[in-house]
Amino acid sequence: MHFRLTFALMAALTAAMVLVRIDWGRIPPRVKTGLVVFAAAVFFIFAVCYATKWSAASSRLNFAFCWALLAAWEIVLLHFSLLRPRWLTGIAAVVMLFPLLSASVIFPLAMAFSPLPATTTRLSDEIISVRTPWGTGTANTTGTDLILYYQPSWMPLLRRALRPARYYNGKCDANAAYAVLEPDYWHVTMVCPAAAYLPGDTAISITLPLTRPVFHSPIKEATPSSK
Repeated sequence: MHFRLTFALMAALTAAMVLVRIDWGRIPPRVKTGLVVFAAAVFFIFAVCYATKWSAASSRLNFAFCWALLAAWEIVLLHFSLLRPRWLTGIAAVVMLFPLLSASVIFPLAMAFSPLPATTTRLSDEIISVRTPWGTGTANTTGTDLILYYQPSWMPLLRRALRPARYYNGKCDANAAYAVLEPDYWHVTMVCPAAAYLPGDTAISITLPLTRPVFHSPIKEATPSSK
């Protein structure tokens, strides 16, 4: 991944916000309003997408949106640092920048430049499965995410997540995981084949309802079985 480029751009973005903060009194009102509108729009889009599970069909575009979230967050901290007493809010704003250095933030930002290779399979006219590898190192720290999406033909640029599953190479052949749409079109069987390098029959098969509530909730209907 392009970690050096990611850190360089994060530093440049933060430096730009610091300069804006220093010259805030000379910033045109239209620019100030534009920053607020941009941040509000980004957080609104993120909230709607998170609640409804809709996202862009392009993984690169989804990760690029993480940069917009980063900019929006720094705009919020910029305005927060302008509150009185400024010496205290300024210190607090700097402290709230440190969580941005966590892996959960850095990795999505870096993947905007080099998305992980994904295998897309169409299960029906509007249902697709996307298998994406994750992790590095041993079998216990690598695997794949298999996610089912609803992608209507009249809206090819968007898709809605229906069912996710995470498989570990230490438990089955995660790189060969796949999904099969049942004949009733209301259920799906998600399969992770047995791995030749593991002893015994390690195949995992689970049948789940295809649709999920609009808001995320834990999967309780699943009953795993070995095949």
